[in-house]
Amino acid sequence: MRDWVSVEIAFSFILVGFFFTLALTGWVKNILQNRALLDIPNSRSSHKTPVPRGGGWALVIVLLPALIGAAVWFDSDARHAGLIGAVALLAAISWLDDRGHVSARVRLSMHILAACLGSYSFAPHELLLHGLAPFWLDRALMILGWAWFINLYNFMDGIDGITGSETISIAVGACLVMTAAGINDPFAGFLILILIGACLGFLAHNWHPAKIFLGDVGSVPLGYLTGFCLLSVAVKGHFAAALILPLYYLADSGITLVRRALRGEKIWQAHREHFYQKAALAAGRHDRIVWEIVVADMGLIGAAVLSVSHPWAGLGAGIVIVAVLLGKLHKTAAR
Repeated sequence: MRDWVSVEIAFSFILVGFFFTLALTGWVKNILQNRALLDIPNSRSSHKTPVPRGGGWALVIVLLPALIGAAVWFDSDARHAGLIGAVALLAAISWLDDRGHVSARVRLSMHILAACLGSYSFAPHELLLHGLAPFWLDRALMILGWAWFINLYNFMDGIDGITGSETISIAVGACLVMTAAGINDPFAGFLILILIGACLGFLAHNWHPAKIFLGDVGSVPLGYLTGFCLLSVAVKGHFAAALILPLYYLADSGITLVRRALRGEKIWQAHREHFYQKAALAAGRHDRIVWEIVVADMGLIGAAVLSVSHPWAGLGAGIVIVAVLLGKLHKTAAR
């Protein structure tokens, strides 16, 4: 990233994302409250009082124009047009789901379509497996993995501040990995910086106790764009780093999914069985658990940077960090 932007300009992008999202989130919150668009607590909720749901619109309003501007500035062949259109599509279908109910089949279809559109952002030579599989198989794996990541990101949005914090951690990690590896990708780099700023602005309203929730309209597009940032690292030859940065989310969601499937439960339904949800319920405070995840994410960032030169060492360190975090969360939940 250092090849196209200075530290001063990078911080300027972050600040722009921060202040615009900070202001817009307050505006969106007032609209949602006035229209009584609230998340009413139920048996699966981690909050106790009604909270406006749909704050992700503030992020979408900031991110979409930023993406369009970046495409105009950096993208001479319009290869990111599908990605930008997919963000708008995901925001629309997710808002419909926030307002009522969209079937799991329709949601998954839209997520796969969005991943298909986004895959055109990558040049034919930019491959996940770097020639170890035919092009069609490599792209199929990218699309399915991306769609899966969107869903797990949505499922993991279950306590105050967790999605904003995780997005910032992954974005900061991707930025440092790209810098360490000498990757020059202005579009992805710009997106990473705006994501950091926008999520910081939203966290000012979403930190425990949250005054507003993302809703699917926020968590789904964030999962999509975060997935794009990780893929941008992976196709440049740093698959290990792209795996390490979201490793906690992958582990918590994966283990919980397998457990529920083995019990014969409907894995697409909302629940409170993730490690972080049980720990937050036992601790009585969301922020304490989110801080523990953030500290672990800092370790994962270090492991991801290490993996640029020593992939297996970085991956091993990442596995140890996540295992320790899961053990700590399990211990907290068992109290």
